[in-house]
Amino acid sequence: MRAGRILHRGLEIAAMTLVFLMAAGLAAPSGRAQTGAIDDLVAACLDMQGVSLIPETATICYNAPIFPEEFLKLHTTPAAEQIIITSPGGNVATARVMSGILATRTERAIIAGPCMSACAMIILPGLKEVEIHDSAHIAVHGIAMMPFATWWSWLRDDEEPGAMAMMLAQTGYDFKFSLHASGRRHIVDHLDAHGVDIGYIQSISDAMAAVAAMQPCRVDPGDYWGMLDAKHLAEWLGPRVQTMGRFAQTLDDPSNRYFREDVTAIGPRTYIFNNDFAEAKCVD
Repeated sequence: MRAGRILHRGLEIAAMTLVFLMAAGLAAPSGRAQTGAIDDLVAACLDMQGVSLIPETATICYNAPIFPEEFLKLHTTPAAEQIIITSPGGNVATARVMSGILATRTERAIIAGPCMSACAMIILPGLKEVEIHDSAHIAVHGIAMMPFATWWSWLRDDEEPGAMAMMLAQTGYDFKFSLHASGRRHIVDHLDAHGVDIGYIQSISDAMAAVAAMQPCRVDPGDYWGMLDAKHLAEWLGPRVQTMGRFAQTLDDPSNRYFREDVTAIGPRTYIFNNDFAEAKCVD
């Protein structure tokens, strides 16, 4: 019995390693190849807005925020062969509804272009099978797993919260923290419901916090962004990722097509949008 478990774990690790090597170009991909036809469909989708079939194809393009008006269109869209998802994200609670809609559909799912915020935190880990296109830029929004004491002291020169602050947080009267805690709860519950280890969000949250804590100027914990790379997806999503394209691994990766001029990088995979950086008075 023990030998069987060891063999099973060994095969699982080998599969995750192969996915990572594929992303690095060190192994031949298995499953569906990213053909020129898919590249053309992705290009067409990235040029579209909204939710609809790409004309004269059997491909749904979801190029929109994760808002009810948009994902309800997805719910009523006829079945197709595949769905290409690119999104700036949205509220994590409503994103769980969209994730549920996707779970009822049978299309091959492809993440392409920007997959930001709730797209990376809810939609991507909620897919049973997914393909990551070369064009993808995948980033979570906010240091989601930051505990109250760190959250409260973040912009207060690391001052510890007093009894009143603790009481307000515990009773729900610190409304800003309540919003933070609600989002964290939704993410954790969603990952658990889909059999994804909490490490998927905890590890990136901890990495972002560590990088941000070393900076001379801080912004609100919700204003940091952290990119997910192939190693992260392979470790936490494993065989759910059917095809791993050579997508952007860091902000300065030559394959990265997005946000280069719009953000301030504080680490290879951690950044802040320039307007948030300026509003926090981190620039003269």
